[in-house]
Amino acid sequence: MKLALTLALAICLGAQQTEFDARSRLVQVPVTVMDAQGHLIDSLDAADFVVLDNGRPQKINVDTIDTGVAPIALVIAVQSSGISSAVLEKVRKVAGMVEPLITGKRGCAGLVSFAEHVNWLADCTGDAAALESAFQQLRAGAETQARMLDAVSSAIERLRLRRNARRVLLLISESRDRGSEMDLAVVTSASQAAGVTVYAATYSAYKTAFTSKTPMRPPAPQGPPPIIPNPNQTGNGNPPNPWNPRIPPPEDRVDILAGVGELARLHKTNTIKVLTAGTGGTTLPFTRQKGLEGAIEKLGVELHSQYVLSFAPDVSMPGYHRIEVRLARGGEFLVRARPGYWLDRGGR
Repeated sequence: MKLALTLALAICLGAQQTEFDARSRLVQVPVTVMDAQGHLIDSLDAADFVVLDNGRPQKINVDTIDTGVAPIALVIAVQSSGISSAVLEKVRKVAGMVEPLITGKRGCAGLVSFAEHVNWLADCTGDAAALESAFQQLRAGAETQARMLDAVSSAIERLRLRRNARRVLLLISESRDRGSEMDLAVVTSASQAAGVTVYAATYSAYKTAFTSKTPMRPPAPQGPPPIIPNPNQTGNGNPPNPWNPRIPPPEDRVDILAGVGELARLHKTNTIKVLTAGTGGTTLPFTRQKGLEGAIEKLGVELHSQYVLSFAPDVSMPGYHRIEVRLARGGEFLVRARPGYWLDRGGR
């Protein structure tokens, strides 16, 4: 059975990185290719890929870590609810893995926690010592609140400023939001507009509580709630431009979620599935310390094994463009890529 998975879920906007000139928009799509056993496939080139934009074949270029790709800008968003105390104990221990396994010397990483508020502990930095210090500041907040979508929205705004970078968000959290003001469709759309790929290391707070070896730490002071952008205009409330496109109006967001089928039905309880599938990322569940370390390692291997496909669309019709990526060769493969991008009705 062929496992070629071509994500064409009409949830979201944008492309990973975009460059504009008077003639065209360059769309860049990070792609992960695995065989039927889940092993990453390397040594592919442009002739091995078929890329469709709204069903139309596109001429593509392919870059890899060997041929030169942009450095990684990573934000790690950690759920810091009281019920997550056992997980915070584990998360503090993986700080030293981020730079060698994921970002490398050329990249940067930031850290934000979320419970009843969104609290930034470190902006994106290449200083591994500063990042590790920020990890040690993780403390539990309100027992059950976890404003995941508000934290994702805030992370997107900071990653948006990182030009010429592969923008990645890693959520270390439960699978559902608890009390955000932001809307799932708006946040998913904004992540695509900014070219942010969402990955998630997920856990059950109930199960991980039995693996804790240290007592719960007292809550830490949290920062103020994030500024909630106007969902009817742009992700950050600023005037639209090619790098900050308009968020689709409510009626279009309804259509976008309706096209997701089962994910749309799940989004009320499993926020993670929509965010990851809608941006080309994936979920890496864990329970124990070794599982979290394995998730960090897998993320690093995947990011450094990705192909970055780029093409200039031959038709620049405004609206949502579905991207379909598959391999030209036969065999059993899993192809994971972002599902599409959005061209503003005003031509931006």
